[in-house]
Amino acid sequence: MTILGFNLQKGELHFCMMDGTRDDPRYVMHDRHRFDVEQPRPEMANFFKQTFNEVIEARQPHRLAYRLSMDGKKADQIAYLTFPFGILTLVAHERALEVDQWTIHAFTKKGLGFQGDKFGACDERIADRPAAWPNAAKLAALAAWMSL
Repeated sequence: MTILGFNLQKGELHFCMMDGTRDDPRYVMHDRHRFDVEQPRPEMANFFKQTFNEVIEARQPHRLAYRLSMDGKKADQIAYLTFPFGILTLVAHERALEVDQWTIHAFTKKGLGFQGDKFGACDERIADRPAAWPNAAKLAALAAWMSL
């Protein structure tokens, strides 16, 4: 089963496709799309709807997952850190795909079956992963991994 995981940070949408099982996670690919956090909300909504549809169409995952950030303290941060996932949920519903939501607190030693930190787990436990990849992509991978 392939899972497409998403992670947002300021100005960047990261996504990572994983395959395999929770005990044997396998990296497929990752990428990112940049976006303007200052754009008006209707344009931001359109960007995310179009981008999510394009990424899902190109990758054809069986399921979706995302890491919900709890870091937003101001309205503008909340808008680009959480608002897009409402759009992802709608896109998933329109495509009859299940979508899982995870917070960073789910990426534990017990959940990942790894004694080190969550980023170390990505480098040690995920098969076929790149030699070097950004932590923002690893957070997208962790969301997908937890849904395997």
